Amino acid sequence: MKNTVINRIVITVFLLFCLIPSLGMVVFGQSRAGANEVLSKFPAVVDKSGSLNGNYLSEISDWAGDRFAFRQELVTAWSGLNAALFKTSAEDKVIIGRDGWLYYSETLDDYRGMSLEDRKLEAIARNLSLMQEYAESNDTAFIFTIAPNKNSIYPEHMPNFVPNGRENANSKRLMPYIEKYGVNYADLFSAISHENETMYFMTDSHWHNKGAALAADVILSGLGRDSSYFNSEFIHGEEHKGDLYEMLYPSGNRTESDFKYLPGFTFTTAKDPNGGNAINIESSSEKGIGRLLCWRDSFGIALYPYLAETFHDAVFSRSATYDLVRLKAEETDAVVIELVERNLNYLLENMPIYPAPVRNMPEIVARMPAIAVSAQQGKTAASNEMMLIQAEIPADSADNTTNAFFVCGGPCYEAAILYIDGSGPVVSAWIPAADIGDISVVYGNDGGYCISDAA
Repeated sequence: MKNTVINRIVITVFLLFCLIPSLGMVVFGQSRAGANEVLSKFPAVVDKSGSLNGNYLSEISDWAGDRFAFRQELVTAWSGLNAALFKTSAEDKVIIGRDGWLYYSETLDDYRGMSLEDRKLEAIARNLSLMQEYAESNDTAFIFTIAPNKNSIYPEHMPNFVPNGRENANSKRLMPYIEKYGVNYADLFSAISHENETMYFMTDSHWHNKGAALAADVILSGLGRDSSYFNSEFIHGEEHKGDLYEMLYPSGNRTESDFKYLPGFTFTTAKDPNGGNAINIESSSEKGIGRLLCWRDSFGIALYPYLAETFHDAVFSRSATYDLVRLKAEETDAVVIELVERNLNYLLENMPIYPAPVRNMPEIVARMPAIAVSAQQGKTAASNEMMLIQAEIPADSADNTTNAFFVCGGPCYEAAILYIDGSGPVVSAWIPAADIGDISVVYGNDGGYCISDAA
């Protein structure tokens, strides 16, 4: 009898404990999202076609799993237990380094030297050179820069079991092609690594405000402008909770001191609702000179205030498409493209918008069967008079293709070379809609070119 009572008590306590997360949603509310987490949406019983949602049960399970009470506290406790006992991360996107450092797991391929093939690296540099040519043809300065992965600058805090193959990283092997094609490049790797001060947060994947000041000086120097933001006076600013720390310990309270640029900023913003994280930010500075168009990623959150202070007018975009036609319409003086090291493949997957330059026909040594060509209308006001022409050339020609062209009746247009979703080389160019007709594809290198029959 006594054992039966004890068993019932244990079972009751266990069931009540299991009900805490779900009942807690009623009493304490839903658990919030942590760091960059995107929570599942509440599912609809009926889908858009009017049919019953066959995935409703799994979707409602995901929704509840994202929101049950004390979720973030339990995740934090579990992460702390794994870190303390096994020195491992409970979060796939976070690497636990030494001395309290955290790293982003999506930078591992670069760190290990699992890099792109030479033909793809050359395609990146060549594509950038075509973008630069268009900018400069419109009297606009152009500069490209790579924001280094944190473990590229500070590998000494990475776990010992992760091999360092940085010598084969994309950013290093890209440099000879950057030089070959004459791309104006701001080298942040050298500038940051030569500083005795640490330019990145220990528990965040990004540089802090002083590191961003150094990056701004290097970029502006590459544009022929003098600046000394990094050498200005800084004081300790607001406490910052690192994005990696928040992923791993969503209810934790560890912070790091950021730096505050003591002279202060005088620029104003027409659009900046998310503290530098908006898709588009427009700024104006009475101290600045000229107009800037800058594409940036999350590293630009700390970077953009220095650039905004330097230019009288500036537009900062987080769009995945570099719509360079805007620079002509907006009378831009300078274009900056900042891209984090781990995302260099974006330059192989997304076609910038600019009119393809007209070239002389290269020497043809072989004729090939017709290649299917797709055409897509421009979606922006600046590009709606052009068509995006794309054609996938034979995969076995990839190693022998460094240049590509479209021949539209008479004109020969130089095209960019992309590699989209693991496909073979995709020849891509924006061509005036009026010139679209029978199209031949020309591809090869200085040793000779093939031309396809018109499609």
